[in-house]
Amino acid sequence: MAKELLLIGTVHRDPLGAVRLRRLLAEEGPVAVAVEVSPYGLLYRQRNSRHLRRRLVKRVKRLASDLQVSWREWGQINAIEIQLSVPFEYRMAQKYCRDTGAALACIDSSLWSKGWIHKHWQQLLSSENLETLLKCPPETLSKEVEREYKIAAQFLRNKEEPLASAFTRAWPADPIWQQRELELAQELEENFARAQEGRVAYVGGWQHLLYPNTGSTLYDRLRHLQPRRILLSSWEIEGHHG
Repeated sequence: MAKELLLIGTVHRDPLGAVRLRRLLAEEGPVAVAVEVSPYGLLYRQRNSRHLRRRLVKRVKRLASDLQVSWREWGQINAIEIQLSVPFEYRMAQKYCRDTGAALACIDSSLWSKGWIHKHWQQLLSSENLETLLKCPPETLSKEVEREYKIAAQFLRNKEEPLASAFTRAWPADPIWQQRELELAQELEENFARAQEGRVAYVGGWQHLLYPNTGSTLYDRLRHLQPRRILLSSWEIEGHHG
C-alpha cells in the first residue's frame, strides 16, 4: 500500500484507552507508531510512578477520613493515578510493536515534559489540591472522558475557524507550546519519511489534531502530508479504514 499518516487522538485519562488502542492498532496495522510521550517523561514515570501513587493514596486516605467520605468514588483521584502512570498510549504501542515488528518512537519534548512534571505534579499531589477535589462532588471518570470525547468530535468535525480558535486561543500566544508542536511535527515527519510504505500512526492528545488554528497545531503543521484523523473513542473522524 502507499504511505499514509494516521493521527489518533486520545483523552489521556481514558480508563478504556488500552483496550480501544489495542484494537485500533490491530485493525489499522501501522508499520510504525509514534507516541506523544517524551523519553524523560517515560523514564520518570517508570522510576517514580509506584512511589508517587503510594504517596497519593496515603494522603487521600487521610484526607478522606477527616472529611468522612469514601475517596474511591472520586474519579478525579483516579485521573491523577492515571497521569502518574506510564501512559496507556505507550504501553499498547509498545506491545503492538513487539508483536508485529513495527517501529516505535517517543516523540514528545523531554525539555517540555521535565518542566511540566516538576511545575505541576507537586501542586497536583499537594494536600491542598486533594482536599479541594474531595470537597467537590465526585465525578465518574468514564463519563467525564466520554464527555470530553464528544467535545473533541465536535471540534474535529467543525470546518469553521471560530470554534477551534476560541478553544485554543491561548495556545498560539505560548512560545513553549508552539515550540513543542513544532518539535512534535518535525519528529513525526521524520518518522513518516523513514517508512518506505504502509501506515505510520501517531498516538497522542486529541488537542494536537485541531484545525484550523493558524498553523500552530501538529495537524496544521502536517497538513501537506494529508494525514487522516481518528478519535480513539469513535474511529469516525475522516473515515475508518480496515
